[in-house]
Amino acid sequence: MIRLRQIIAPFLVGMMTLCSSIHGHSAQTITLGMSSAFSGDNASMGEDFRAGAQAGFASFHEKTGHTIELISLDDAYDPRQAAPNTRHLITEEKVTALFGNIGTPTVAVSAPIATESKTLLFAPVSGSSLIRPTTPDRYIINYRASYEEEITTVFDALVKEHSLNEEDIALFNQQDMFSSSGKSYLDDLMKKHGIRHEKGLFQMEYSRNTLAVEHAVADLLIRHPTPKVIFIIGSAAPSAKFIRLTRQYGLDPLFIGISFMGSRLFIEELQDVPAKIIISQVVPHVEEKKLPIVVDFHQDMARFSPRSPLTPLSLEGYIAAKIFTKALTETLPVNREAIINLLESLGQFDIGLGVPLSLSLEEHQASHSVWLTQLKDGKLIPIPVATVPKLYLSDMMNTETAGKAQ
Repeated sequence: MIRLRQIIAPFLVGMMTLCSSIHGHSAQTITLGMSSAFSGDNASMGEDFRAGAQAGFASFHEKTGHTIELISLDDAYDPRQAAPNTRHLITEEKVTALFGNIGTPTVAVSAPIATESKTLLFAPVSGSSLIRPTTPDRYIINYRASYEEEITTVFDALVKEHSLNEEDIALFNQQDMFSSSGKSYLDDLMKKHGIRHEKGLFQMEYSRNTLAVEHAVADLLIRHPTPKVIFIIGSAAPSAKFIRLTRQYGLDPLFIGISFMGSRLFIEELQDVPAKIIISQVVPHVEEKKLPIVVDFHQDMARFSPRSPLTPLSLEGYIAAKIFTKALTETLPVNREAIINLLESLGQFDIGLGVPLSLSLEEHQASHSVWLTQLKDGKLIPIPVATVPKLYLSDMMNTETAGKAQ
């Protein structure tokens, strides 16, 4: 177990006494726990989310004098390590809440532990339905839109303009519960839009925490006709390798990935690969400075996490911290149940995100909004939903041109 005790910016800690007197109350501390990948291929995800969260907590400290301490444990995106990490944070560190645990396979084991111990799991980085039961679990509160909402946004945009059939669509995914739910979403969407579903969705898989995607590419190469749209539900490194190899073999489908794969590593791996790639996001673009939350994000990251890059995940961590601290009163809650009560009492609220947010007894997912980006020239650029069918159309035009040339 690698233990990383992270407290808000050290120079601010030295100012706690001063801040306390300025604000007219005694400074208090809330301790949160985070199990995430801080090593391996997904390390940048944990690093970025934590950096954004700590910038948000540092800003809260500066304004109130209160401290949010974040204890981070490395699980390397492995459920076998996430479980003992979660138990250690709850029983040994006695954290008030779990915060920002990353990844569906790891959250799938940490969420039941949180519920059993009556400890809040707040803003996990997963859109899985596993942590979105129809009747909200008191001890799980999400920030982000679900994977179903991400996939639906893009799929609906495609079929609005184009007539797709079963052979046009494929799925590349991680071989675990992370991907099985993705297949279910696509099956449901095909039924919803009247797409005949006789042979079953063409699916290619790889094993979690590996880069063994060659067999998936081989399956794609012998598939006839070649799918025109490939949905990707997986982590960054194997997804990037799959796209690179697919393009090396001359195939040029439209790749559509969910927010989880759009990490720094994914962008770095595909900087020199010409491909049509759409990534759905659960936060606005990091340069969308028309939004107050993005302006604050830039300012606070520059002050409190200056060495950390500005990424969708660091913005998500920042937003999660802002929501969490928005619920806190002048006197911090002293127990786990009180934190949940305060978050549920927020109702409809605004943090400058440009979209409605809501938390209540009946609503445990603050946001249902999805933004879209395109990976182009080594950068994620924001695109409107209307761009999706245009990118698909460019694939059709390229196919027709190639056919005439033959």
